[in-house]
Amino acid sequence: MQEIVFIDEGSLPTPEGVTREWVTVAAENRNEDEKLFSIIRDAFQRKIDVGVHVPTYPQFRDMIGQFLDIIKDEKNCYEPYVLKEESAKILELEIIDEIAKQYKKEIGKTLEVRVCIAGPTDMYLQAFGATAFVDAYHILALDIEKFIKQAFKTAKNFKIKVIALDEISLGLTDKIQFSDADIISALTVASNYARQQGADMEIHVYSPLKYKLICETPINVIGFEYAGNPSYIDLLDRKVLEDSNTYVGVGVSRTDIFSLISIVNEKYGVNAWKEKEYMQKIVTELETPDVIKNRLETTFSILGDRIKYASPDCGLAFWPDQDLAFKLLENTAKGINQFNAEKKDR
Repeated sequence: MQEIVFIDEGSLPTPEGVTREWVTVAAENRNEDEKLFSIIRDAFQRKIDVGVHVPTYPQFRDMIGQFLDIIKDEKNCYEPYVLKEESAKILELEIIDEIAKQYKKEIGKTLEVRVCIAGPTDMYLQAFGATAFVDAYHILALDIEKFIKQAFKTAKNFKIKVIALDEISLGLTDKIQFSDADIISALTVASNYARQQGADMEIHVYSPLKYKLICETPINVIGFEYAGNPSYIDLLDRKVLEDSNTYVGVGVSRTDIFSLISIVNEKYGVNAWKEKEYMQKIVTELETPDVIKNRLETTFSILGDRIKYASPDCGLAFWPDQDLAFKLLENTAKGINQFNAEKKDR
């Protein structure tokens, strides 16, 4: 059996004393690079240290805004929304390339990385709302392809294992006015280059409701949030996945922090937002390695070798602090590693 690979979704809480707004401004103005670079380097190194097999660059900015702000800046474009390829850079990748260089020197192998980019549908909805300008949708897909091309150029000391499109709205909102054919076309345009480079192309969705449509594109991994919504697995037909040679990335640890804290509050009769020591119960009693391993065993019993990746359900941007977030990542690593070890021994 091929081992299931632990990836993370990217976003994290900012360090104490640093806001997401500060990171956004610093990344745009580049006037405090030393502090910004240190924050990103430290977070990425911690992802490696807690056991993420294929870490995503630390994402401290708004996922859509991070890319759309570049696209909407006229100095970066030939004409409105038509992005210059040289402007389609992900600053975080340039920073983690330094860590990857040191990793290669110390460990003796090349670090594999996951790169997450806002998908064309999510980006379109934020830029244009519930309308249907097909040409603009196509242009955004081409812009995403340019970000992907630049990502591969940036990866001098690491290997891009996975390119992921963040498409939370797909299958979740009725605001999408495009036809299935339009969506397939946009996802195909955005995905072709990564597949040509030999990387896995993932789409991260909240619900796999539209998975059959995705199976008609070059995207070969569908990542969805299982841990907090176990019934989502009932939407998938393993034969459809097999026939289209599509894999899944399954969320095996819960990240819905407000719900998790509510469970703690109810169980102990406290307000964990004020009595913060109780927040540790999330990672010592609720999202433990055993719980995470058992979830993975359940999904494996249904989807088998169609599972290629496992991760937390979603990003951790709104968790109370980095220490708690990294503890969840560590527990997730332990659960996945234990699952892999037990499968290997059988």
